Amino acid sequence: MTITVLAVAFLLLILITAFFGQRLLSRKTESVKNSVLEQCAICRNSFDKAELVERQIGDIKILYFCSNCIKSLYKDIPGKKLVHL
Repeated sequence: MTITVLAVAFLLLILITAFFGQRLLSRKTESVKNSVLEQCAICRNSFDKAELVERQIGDIKILYFCSNCIKSLYKDIPGKKLVHL
């Protein structure tokens, strides 16, 4: 009889843990969906995807660049004539 009571209590504990774990994980995924973070290809800092410039290289590779890195690259080209496309 005591083994049955302990088994039922253990099963209830597992169900309660699974329920609260599922709620905790669903809250995390909602906050991750709201803000999509990507890393800059040069400085490797994480930024919101809306703040980055996205460039596709080849068929699959997509690189993201932050405004600070773009500005520093622009400053590294002194006296060179830039071609605007």
